[in-house]
Amino acid sequence: MAQICDSLVVGGGIANTFISAQGHSVGASLYEADLVDTAKEIMAQTKVLLPEQVVVAKKSEIDFDDFINSLETAEAIVKDVNDIADDEMILDIAPASANQLADAIKESKTILWNGPVGVFEVDKFGEGTKIISQAVQDSDGFSIAGGGDTLSAIYKYGVENDVSYMSTGGGAFLEFVEGKDLPAVVALAVS
Repeated sequence: MAQICDSLVVGGGIANTFISAQGHSVGASLYEADLVDTAKEIMAQTKVLLPEQVVVAKKSEIDFDDFINSLETAEAIVKDVNDIADDEMILDIAPASANQLADAIKESKTILWNGPVGVFEVDKFGEGTKIISQAVQDSDGFSIAGGGDTLSAIYKYGVENDVSYMSTGGGAFLEFVEGKDLPAVVALAVS
């Protein structure tokens, strides 16, 4: 993807890997340790826009068997990415960072959106996704959105009429945009 874009806005769980690649601790957040070097390579190839501030919660306040409900009672804390404690999980990008990323999105001629930037199902961890969705809405660029969670966020924030094209495919959607052969399309072409 880095080869076909001028800049890449990264949020959500994927951002944690990039934040780690910058040398910052991501605390107890989910991230792909084995992809940190890949993230560094991507950052060397293209302009990657990452949040400088995030919204975290203490891992001890989260019940992973009842994730969404436990987030309703967890305290949302805004932190700089260089100040994440070992027992904190990144669950959203902070409004100030979301607004910075939104400015870049509003200026884009083409927007490819795959994935929310926070746990948008819980309002206090969904402000970043709300701001990003409004930026897509306010942009004059051609916008393409893919993935079930992305579409859920689009509908939650009421911007579905302002997105140029939407696809329920997530990973396959990205592979198609990258120009890779999709197994189902190959099978249809063979038959």
